[in-house]
Amino acid sequence: MAAARAAFGGQVSALYLHETIDIVGQGSWPYMQHTLQASGNEINNFVLQGTWSVMGITGRWPQVINIWDIPNGWDGWGASVERLNLKRTQNTELNAWWDEAYKSRTGGFDRLLAGAPNSPTTASLVATGVRGSLFVHEIATVRPGTTLEHLEAVTAVQVPLMAEYGFTATGLYETLMTDNEVITVWSGSVEAHTNLQRAKHASRHRLPAGDDRLGQWRRTARGFVTAWRSELMTPCPGITIGPEHQ
Repeated sequence: MAAARAAFGGQVSALYLHETIDIVGQGSWPYMQHTLQASGNEINNFVLQGTWSVMGITGRWPQVINIWDIPNGWDGWGASVERLNLKRTQNTELNAWWDEAYKSRTGGFDRLLAGAPNSPTTASLVATGVRGSLFVHEIATVRPGTTLEHLEAVTAVQVPLMAEYGFTATGLYETLMTDNEVITVWSGSVEAHTNLQRAKHASRHRLPAGDDRLGQWRRTARGFVTAWRSELMTPCPGITIGPEHQ
């Protein structure tokens, strides 16, 4: 881990809140729109990077994924924890937002994330004009204590390889408050996804259309990863890194 931290240059990581929201019926789109329109006060001072609907043919449904920037780093996180701890009952201004949100959701699962030093920030994504019409959401369980080493390998090998297939990394995260999980998010398109999966499948079966580098990356990743899954997400129109037009 020390070697990975040295390779990352000792930079201070940006913090994010990652939410997996369990949706009621066909409430994904109303919930995403409600989230998109929330004010800073109503969403506990977090700043929305994006809200996505998990594509049912590739993952558990109906679910929505939200990723929020946590302004002011650890000071901002501390202020949010304080606000949602004993002071939660005093946050009467949040009641209307929560009541409306519960019309479309039943609960969820939250993670505190830290971006790897080579992970783009929301500000850098916007500044460079990164947008996607389809997103890939990956969750990897790694051997305890190897999150930073795995992220270093992702940065060195997977990021440039995915770029050749039309994907841009929008988030390379270690999950905090645990030491065995990494989350990566990629922006792309349906065409990029199809071409990538075709090449992966062909490689596994040693067909001419295969790309052996994809298989080699998975073998490299297995040096850290004990379980891994990938799912597709549809961006809510209006998020800063989503499509300009639906």
